[in-house]
Amino acid sequence: MSILEIKKVKLEKSEALKKQGVSLYPASTDRSVSIFEVKKNFDEIVSSEKEVVLAGRIMTKREHGGSTFCDIYDGTDKIQVYFKKNEIGAEKYQNFLDNFDIGDFIETKGGFFETKRGEKTQLVKSFKILSKALLPLPEKWHGLTDVEERYRKRYLDVLMNKDVKDKFVKRSQIIKSLREFLDKDGFLEVETPILQTIPGGALAEPFKTHLNALDLDLYLRIAPELYLKRLLVGGFEKVYEIGRCFRNEGMDATHNPDFTMLECYAAYKDYNDFMKMTEDLILHVVSQTNNGLLEIEYQKKDGKKEKIDFKGPYPKIEFTELLKDYAKIDYDALTEEELLKKAGELKIDIPKGSNKGKIADEIYKDLVRPNIVQPIFMINHPIELSPLAKKIENDSSKVERFQLVVAGLEIVNAFSELNDPQDQLERFKEQEKNAKKGDQESLRMDADFIEALEYGMPPAAGLGLGVERLVALLTDSHHVREVILFPTMRPKTQSLE
Repeated sequence: MSILEIKKVKLEKSEALKKQGVSLYPASTDRSVSIFEVKKNFDEIVSSEKEVVLAGRIMTKREHGGSTFCDIYDGTDKIQVYFKKNEIGAEKYQNFLDNFDIGDFIETKGGFFETKRGEKTQLVKSFKILSKALLPLPEKWHGLTDVEERYRKRYLDVLMNKDVKDKFVKRSQIIKSLREFLDKDGFLEVETPILQTIPGGALAEPFKTHLNALDLDLYLRIAPELYLKRLLVGGFEKVYEIGRCFRNEGMDATHNPDFTMLECYAAYKDYNDFMKMTEDLILHVVSQTNNGLLEIEYQKKDGKKEKIDFKGPYPKIEFTELLKDYAKIDYDALTEEELLKKAGELKIDIPKGSNKGKIADEIYKDLVRPNIVQPIFMINHPIELSPLAKKIENDSSKVERFQLVVAGLEIVNAFSELNDPQDQLERFKEQEKNAKKGDQESLRMDADFIEALEYGMPPAAGLGLGVERLVALLTDSHHVREVILFPTMRPKTQSLE
């Protein structure tokens, strides 16, 4: 039977219930307790012989002569409910058989008992419809091969697949533990604009929109960084924000056009302080969400399981040293032209307008990062990659920056913040040159931010943490879409006719 034919039958059942004067979608329910609470206090409820009211979705329906057993699920747990013809009457029982289906939400009232097989069960004394489903639940969702269909219909994915739902419960726990750590450490949670006149704070291509009220072009933020640093100018010592960011770039296993970022900034700190803080933060989150353990198991692309130990301390390895170790490239000894030629020999695509640092970064992403499994701090990046970071005092070609890299994923990006307005102005000018060469990810000149720096910003450090990547790592997922409830998808044409 096709979906449309099934829907037609369900509509006929709906009409039959309506003719009986039944409200198919009542506004309220008399539910007195959740299924989780019933199962938790089951012995006490049974001994009290108390009747309680449950509400939930019918997930299974099994008829045995004058008896029907159903499993209902309310979001907290599921339990068996028992409809007996002799208990509720032949007419009501037949009405239930004829017009109530798997997928419908119902309310049931009755006491409880345990079957011979030890199944906790409610003996139904009365029932009513709460919401009539017009489409059938999928029968084999767990083994669905069309992964994109799972993402498009995530509401079914989390309903039919407990493992998927558990990932999103864990995601919530991870975000909560990030907040707990930062709040305890004296950081203040703030909110900054998502619509910005100038997209700043990261090297990425923005989404553009238009505000009719002011006839003004605006951009969805690519990062909250420059506004959070304005707050350091304004006298806040420690601030953080967890929120959505938007980048109009490629989609792959580690990138979605909109994603969740944690950014935090602290005055009077540098990148060495933040490496220690980052290690403590990760240890806190892993421990809080992994039953106190600091080791996880993560499946690599080749299918092999790898144990990742977060105990630390994490090694600190220079960006240029990693290029030497894995790509056999001496970054400091090569010119931009020589490095570009080397990338060509390695068959690595380099975006138009890329400078020397960007070329090296593309080589790193292809040949180095996939080989890093255990947590490391990659430090001291080329200045071209970090237009908002402070230079290393004895090497002006590099900056005080680090990335936490684990299992081939960049989890954290952080640096000592550039607070010299003249140096920042020159960096913006250099980025503008790159933009004119065709680099769509270059930073734009932000005169208002420069003015803010001219009022004086204290020495500070800041970091950005990709929430989806951390969640993917800690849930053994291998695509960020697996840990985003409703990832960006190409629309699928469908009709309601």
